[in-house]
Amino acid sequence: MAKALLVGTVSKGQKDNTVELLKELERLADTSGIKTIDSVVQKIEKPNPKFFIGEGKVFEIKKICEEKSVDAVIFDNELTATQQRNLEEHIPSRIIDRTRLILNIFAQRARTKVAQLQVELAEKQYELPRLSDKSTALAQQRGVIGIRAGFGERKIEVDRRKIKDRIAYLKKEIEKIKFHREIQRSKRQDVPLQIVSIVGYTNAGKSTFLNFLTGKNSVYADDKLFATLDPTTRKVKLPGGKFVLFTDTVGFIKKLPHQLIAAFKSTLEEITKSDLIIHLIDISDKNYKDNEKTVMGVLKEIGADKLTVINAYNKCDLLKLKPNHSENDFYLSAKTGAGVQELLSAISSKFESELKYKKISIPYNLFSLISKIKSAGKIVRYNPQKNDPKGYAELEILIDEKNWGQIQKLMSETNEKSYAS
Repeated sequence: MAKALLVGTVSKGQKDNTVELLKELERLADTSGIKTIDSVVQKIEKPNPKFFIGEGKVFEIKKICEEKSVDAVIFDNELTATQQRNLEEHIPSRIIDRTRLILNIFAQRARTKVAQLQVELAEKQYELPRLSDKSTALAQQRGVIGIRAGFGERKIEVDRRKIKDRIAYLKKEIEKIKFHREIQRSKRQDVPLQIVSIVGYTNAGKSTFLNFLTGKNSVYADDKLFATLDPTTRKVKLPGGKFVLFTDTVGFIKKLPHQLIAAFKSTLEEITKSDLIIHLIDISDKNYKDNEKTVMGVLKEIGADKLTVINAYNKCDLLKLKPNHSENDFYLSAKTGAGVQELLSAISSKFESELKYKKISIPYNLFSLISKIKSAGKIVRYNPQKNDPKGYAELEILIDEKNWGQIQKLMSETNEKSYAS
């Protein structure tokens, strides 16, 4: 296993939380298959444009690398192309910044085609400004025999154009998949189920929570950062009998590379289609409040912060003392199931509070709609008109506006009458 030295910095006026940040960086390195053997921290006024850190610290790191045979030096910041190149000239180890490390993990974890395309897009966007012009034989002649042509493209220009072309191609492919997802979403059901998205800091237990809800281990869950990248959706029955869709999403992290947010925009946009967001928080992590802020920051960036968010504090089984219960917060253990039913009851009550009273007449040949109404709302009164020769039933129901509109649409498509009051 490759050995790494971690490098952290504290800026003037910044909260000194380098110990926690370097622990997270160590976990990232471990997830990537790299063993941490040492770490260094430097306080800086502002990043050095040449090395990011001070020159004295560069030589200190060089000495540690030589003495301990360090394979990689991992910075807990994003380096510029110039800073990385200058560091590599002085330090006899591979230089990796936080962004590159996270990109490596995402590349290892990508399983589906869309995830692989999104990760490659993020990698290309990261690589483009870091192309270095190292070749000396860069000019080429172009033309036909006997005719002198102008200077050809330099190698770096060719490489840059290739990457730009690849980025354009990847964006088009991702847009195609996004378009197909929209079609599938519209055709998924005649009467759409409400959607609950599970968001949270990486390793907060989202996949474990979804597995508990379904009673199956169908969603991959592991004590690793970014164990899953692709959104996974499962149908779950709430205590009131209503079915909803729960979606597990990719985990967030501090200093999440902007390339990844941009590349995974189509995946993250699934969250914005939600009717409700469950923010799962690992309360056993002493930095859970900072993690909460990180998640809410990403939700704001993708435009999902206006949706209703319920905080659910997970891993309470790891605490010695039970936290004080707040009316708007829920405490649970996705591993043991403690507190989960209380959360589901609250979700059920919230959705029921949004139901509207409606009346509808359904002919016998469309009785399949009744099961759809049951899954989307509640039947308050069922009155079959047995003496009517055509045969129909009058229903009084509770249903949300979105599904009520879909029921009316299905009725109108069959030229049958429906009415609301």
